[in-house]
Amino acid sequence: MTHRRTLYAAAAPLLLALATGCSAPVKEQPRAGFISDYSRLEKTDSHRYTYTGPDLDGYRSFIIDRPVLLFDRDADDYDKMFDDDEIEELLDYYVERVEEELIKEEAYAITTEPAPGVARIRVGFTALDASTAALNLTLYTKVTGAGLGGAALEAEIVDSMSGEQLAASVQWGSGSRIFLGGYTKLGHAKTQINRWADRLRERLDELHGTQDVDVAANDPR
Repeated sequence: MTHRRTLYAAAAPLLLALATGCSAPVKEQPRAGFISDYSRLEKTDSHRYTYTGPDLDGYRSFIIDRPVLLFDRDADDYDKMFDDDEIEELLDYYVERVEEELIKEEAYAITTEPAPGVARIRVGFTALDASTAALNLTLYTKVTGAGLGGAALEAEIVDSMSGEQLAASVQWGSGSRIFLGGYTKLGHAKTQINRWADRLRERLDELHGTQDVDVAANDPR
């Protein structure tokens, strides 16, 4: 025990220095103009604004657009945080996770062609933060949130033919030291993407009467 305390004491200055240079958990971002209508959004909890229109329950087929970046990588020093391959991996990961959730148990269909009864899922990332592995190895920086990666996005679901907005959201959040995702640069951002994909499926299931409890609305993540 004494040896362990000595190690923590020796590491503390280094961890503090790392924490000073690292971002805090991802916060709410300024509106990026990506969503066609923000006026319908209502704050659901401390991490999101949402809108669900009355007609979304009429759609069971979806086009998943590949996400776009709504921030300037050069201006915000994102090139120092993620390289091109890592950014591409995250964008691909979002599409894969959303598709995985929607087709599970053959509940919903994925297509690439607009048609009546087909909705389009549009997503733009307003922030992507890398996890700092060294700061996720200890509880020393837990209070500050330093080292936690995460993401923020704007998203909407629209009719694939008319472009009418069926649902929309503005969401943000970081990972957790409880889970192992923080040991890789992309881990916490992927954790947040997993949460969003889960919520989307839960919300659609609720609208279609296949979920008794609104898990998404009560999810504190």
